[in-house]
Amino acid sequence: MAQIAPFRGIAYNPNTVPLSEVIAPPYDVLSPEQQNALYAKHPLNFVRIMLNKEEPADDDTTNRYTRAAGFLQNWLAEGSMIQDETPAFYEYIQQFEHPLVPEKIVERRTLFVALKLEPYENGIVLPHEETHPKAKADRLHLMRATHANPEPIYGLYADPTLTIAKSLDAARANTEPFLKATFATNTAPDAEQHLIYRHTDPCLLSDIEEFFGLRRVWIADGHHRYETALNYKNEQPASETPQPSDYLLIGLSAFEDPGLVVLPTHRLIKNLSAARLEDLPLQLERYFTLEVATIQDARTWIKEKVAAQTRFALLLKDKAYKLILRDIALMNTVSEGHCEAWKRLDVSILQMLVLDRSLGISWTDLAHTPSVAYTRDENEAVQKVQNGDCQIACLLQNPAVNEVRDVASAGDKMPQKSTFFYPKLWSGLILRSLRNDLNRPNPSP
Repeated sequence: MAQIAPFRGIAYNPNTVPLSEVIAPPYDVLSPEQQNALYAKHPLNFVRIMLNKEEPADDDTTNRYTRAAGFLQNWLAEGSMIQDETPAFYEYIQQFEHPLVPEKIVERRTLFVALKLEPYENGIVLPHEETHPKAKADRLHLMRATHANPEPIYGLYADPTLTIAKSLDAARANTEPFLKATFATNTAPDAEQHLIYRHTDPCLLSDIEEFFGLRRVWIADGHHRYETALNYKNEQPASETPQPSDYLLIGLSAFEDPGLVVLPTHRLIKNLSAARLEDLPLQLERYFTLEVATIQDARTWIKEKVAAQTRFALLLKDKAYKLILRDIALMNTVSEGHCEAWKRLDVSILQMLVLDRSLGISWTDLAHTPSVAYTRDENEAVQKVQNGDCQIACLLQNPAVNEVRDVASAGDKMPQKSTFFYPKLWSGLILRSLRNDLNRPNPSP
């Protein structure tokens, strides 16, 4: 099953670099405005590596990828970043405010490891979402230039008794983290914390490797980067001995972790004709019971989970619709080739019965249409409808983490933008070299 290995992590030097000034959210959630703000925040901010700015004079030899590689090389040379001498697993604890429960502080545990790359068809590392090729090309250019995994992907594993959590708690005891970054939130000046602990004990490392050797890994976030790493590996010369490119930096959390939070990704629709909008209620009534409501009433209603009931809220500029699926059997005629778990996903039902059958936006259109956008921020969705940026906002219920497991285990994939695991793993805490990180410690006898 899954093969993992410790690695010699690269991190900012905690003695000389203010960590809270240089780490950042991952590249794929940053707007251009946020990118600029991170550039201005500190000259060593990690945005210069993970999302370097494009310049008008960029060409094949000097561009944002080669600049990123140059920053990494320079920061290592001057000691602003350092590489560990001993391979380790790195425990990452995030403390954060729950996005849906004000003033509730949540703690999530993630373990950074090097995961052996496996083609999806081997059934060891399982995807759960579709991907697009453009993002993969971008990350491949960065890997080629830096010869590193600049950011971890995020994965999940089954651990009903929380064996790994208990082992790490015992190993860590009362030690202080070797990396710590703290940020203020709405409720407290230090409510958001990023803590990194280094684990190097050979017996512990061996036990963790053995644990994962009996399990599979589900990709929660970072499908593009996983597939990019496979492409990078295939570009390397063939070798009979393990190479750094055979592995990828991943953060792993248990499905059962009490701090695991999954948010929906809402759909924003525009460019619909007046005739299509006028005909919408009639089209929807083929599949759903339909009730006209105020926008605020629909927003409150969508959060009221009802067992075995699929519901959506569709917001327009001056009104909203509450939708309840009439019969799950309706999906049988529009989801050929998909597993039963896929047919029951809210995002699948939304795509097939609302976007496709009722609004005329097909599955294949999603890869290139400007008519569909996404947001995890419900307030943003409401604002965009009311100011005319979009015509309809489709609000979804919170997805369940077991849906990811069930669909991927059946060999299927959820629609793109099905889940948002909150919060993201921040970037700049731990990097992994693709050149010299497989010097494993000798296990204890």
